[in-house]
Amino acid sequence: MTDAAKKILEDRIAELEKELEGYKNNGVEKLYYSLQRKANEMADLLNSVNLKNVNIDDAKDKSFERIFKILEKSNAVSESIKALRDSVPGAKKEEVKKPFLDRIAEERN
Repeated sequence: MTDAAKKILEDRIAELEKELEGYKNNGVEKLYYSLQRKANEMADLLNSVNLKNVNIDDAKDKSFERIFKILEKSNAVSESIKALRDSVPGAKKEEVKKPFLDRIAEERN
């Protein structure tokens, strides 16, 4: 086996070992944090756009359609984040606050 062939095989082995390490990580957790980051990026993008400045008169300008598409998809992203949250250790769960009257009406032990 030549040195060049050895080098190619060693590089390929290193590449496959790196890929294998990726499978050992918690994919759900990684996906959760990725979706969180994307949701923040979407929010930053939407916050940076003033709808008063979007040209809706020009049929060739697709800015409004793109913004609207992001708004439509934001619900799917947030629902995915909520669904994955329970699977990720350490992810904050939403606290549901009960109204005061419901809390005082609870059965006391």
